[in-house]
Amino acid sequence: MNKKRLVLFLIGVCLSVAQFVMVRDFVALLYGEEVVIALVNAAFFLGMSIGYLLSLRISRETWESLFAASMFLQLTFPFSYRYLSAWTAFLGARGFWFLVLLFVFALIFSSAFSTFLPRLVSGTKTANVPLDPMPPPAGAAAENPLHPPLQKPVLSLPKEGPGGFQRSGLKSLYTCELLGFAVGLGAVAWSWNRPLPYLLVPYWFLLAAVLHMTLARKKLTLAFLTAIILPGGFSQGLDLHSASLLYQYKHRIDRPEALYSINSPYQKVEVVQNENGERYLYLDGLQNLNSGDLEELNYYIAELPASLAPPGKTLIVGNGSLSSVPKLYPLSREIVSVELDAGVLQAGKRFFTPPGRLSGLDRWTLRVDDGKHFLRNSKDRYGLIVMDVPSPLTLQEAGLHTQEFYELVKQRLTPEGVLSVQLSGKLQRNNRTPARIASALTRVFPETMAVYSPDAGRGFAYASRKLPFTEQDVRGRTLQREPDLKIIPPGQIGVYLDKAEPLALDNMDLVLRRGWERFAGRYLNDD
Repeated sequence: MNKKRLVLFLIGVCLSVAQFVMVRDFVALLYGEEVVIALVNAAFFLGMSIGYLLSLRISRETWESLFAASMFLQLTFPFSYRYLSAWTAFLGARGFWFLVLLFVFALIFSSAFSTFLPRLVSGTKTANVPLDPMPPPAGAAAENPLHPPLQKPVLSLPKEGPGGFQRSGLKSLYTCELLGFAVGLGAVAWSWNRPLPYLLVPYWFLLAAVLHMTLARKKLTLAFLTAIILPGGFSQGLDLHSASLLYQYKHRIDRPEALYSINSPYQKVEVVQNENGERYLYLDGLQNLNSGDLEELNYYIAELPASLAPPGKTLIVGNGSLSSVPKLYPLSREIVSVELDAGVLQAGKRFFTPPGRLSGLDRWTLRVDDGKHFLRNSKDRYGLIVMDVPSPLTLQEAGLHTQEFYELVKQRLTPEGVLSVQLSGKLQRNNRTPARIASALTRVFPETMAVYSPDAGRGFAYASRKLPFTEQDVRGRTLQREPDLKIIPPGQIGVYLDKAEPLALDNMDLVLRRGWERFAGRYLNDD
């Protein structure tokens, strides 16, 4: 592999890592609804497009200066834009400025890498990446310093036809970059469920290699390596400190401390603790749960239906905190927990459900698997299936609230088995999320009951072919605990759903509409 191809290979690796770091961090920073995910990816590829566009329109000297500056700026990521975002929130600036930060940093992140391929293909000299010498002009001695050897393009561009060119070797060069990108994806996968410095520090040394091979300035390379080594030992502290400031000023948590921050294969997983010791689990910047709410949440979604109709077998889908397992264990003959994200499980075991509460539960099995995949392949039937999953803010999450998914769940329930779900709010007569979820349930199950708990701050639904408990049973069990609990029995739930369309695989408009409303409210409205 010659030098050009090696540089492009390393550029591909760096581009892959840079895309992952930037997209994950900005999705969490802007709160990871589907609209945000699309916008952040678009910003990254816009930065790449600008790099392609400008690569042949700037001089070599300008390109070298911009490239070197970009490499040094890369050493500040992701801490610099976290601190800037926290400062922006502290100043009370309009949400629009967070979008400005996104596009500025996307340009820095991706454009420098995307300039290489066009420059090499066109034959433009890219600093120290060599080009083939041409003979000196007639009459000029080759050793004459006033007439150094001229350069010919790395690649010849013979005309293919009117207005067209065949770029000889383009396929080979582009393949090198793609291979590097694939290796970068492998490095990213290796870093999953580990602190970010496991990926950042090797990435910084790769940048040093690219910088040296491209510019061949020893002092510059030495300065760059020094800049890596000095903060390298503090990178984990910077990661958590910058995250803490974001949660203090952007999420408005009093004196927060970021305890845990990793990137799983699916999302950014963070645990934050406030000054009173209350802990929060955030997934892609969205609060999934807090320790103060777990007692009420677990009671209504798991313990209440299990106590009213003790199941033989219980299936829990989600509940990465594992906090409902000790609640259900005395009420079930067998429990199976299915959670897709091992990173969430790590956080749950370390910060929300101490291992001591899970030890000795020999009738409990934990599976790391996708809920849909598990249900399709399971042969068992369950007396209770608990769906403790996030609100439908992304297409992936919404898939677990659809009519089609509930049909799959129904196949794995016993005749009087119960499905218990969160409604992501209070059920009202409209076309919002709780009504859309409840509507999907009523299309599949003959009986659906809804409750709203002011103490838990959310609604729940119980669905079955034939519910094994009544409104009076629920009221009697919860009267002392929460006298203000609102109960909507199966015979009345239809009144709330006359305006609601069921969530379905071909009817996911709620995800984009709700995501856009939340996004516009945070970042585009003046107030």
